[in-house]
Amino acid sequence: MDDPIGGHPTRAEQLDILVAAADAVLRQGEAVLDLGCGTGYLAHLLFQRRDDVAFTGVDRKGESLEAARGRFGDRARFVEGDLGDIGAIEIGGGPFKVIATALTFHDLEDAAKRSVIAWAAERLAPGGVFLLYDRLRLTTPATFELQRAIWARIEAIHGRPMRTAQTFSDYEADLSQSNRPARLDDYVRWFTELGLEHQILHLHGNVALIAAAKREDTE
Repeated sequence: MDDPIGGHPTRAEQLDILVAAADAVLRQGEAVLDLGCGTGYLAHLLFQRRDDVAFTGVDRKGESLEAARGRFGDRARFVEGDLGDIGAIEIGGGPFKVIATALTFHDLEDAAKRSVIAWAAERLAPGGVFLLYDRLRLTTPATFELQRAIWARIEAIHGRPMRTAQTFSDYEADLSQSNRPARLDDYVRWFTELGLEHQILHLHGNVALIAAAKREDTE
């Protein structure tokens, strides 16, 4: 299967970590939900490890979902829905032991990001985890040259750059309606407000994999 986010030079390592984390907590028959599933790349990676979990994917693009259905058949379930209007999505199939999202949240407004996390928290099984893989917004001009040095190192190792902005002003100018990553402080606040215990599992450049767990004693 083609990698749909091949332009991201560190994706393989971080997605492998995401799937390894999901695999570690999933028991036989438990349910996984992928928010922003595209053509099913995360399902592809997970099914390489497990064939005993119930997988559901959500995406707003019907053509991507048709490709996913053609690829996986009855092995997985795919639902059309816009994360920007999360309350309108009829998902069924929960509660979920793992809810994951990969490189999708930066497309959403901040209010929608929080709404999706709240929606996910309600649908997690006790002890379940929300795995968020996305860019973090840079906020400190004084350390931007250090960030550029990390990007340069990643380009030297992987042959592709993560970002090409030369100044912090250039970086901010590149942000747009479809490229608006949240700050780490925002995620910390949202997870805390929603009662989820959270931890960064992996950080490469400014792309983070964050886990947020629902307590076992939560009904």
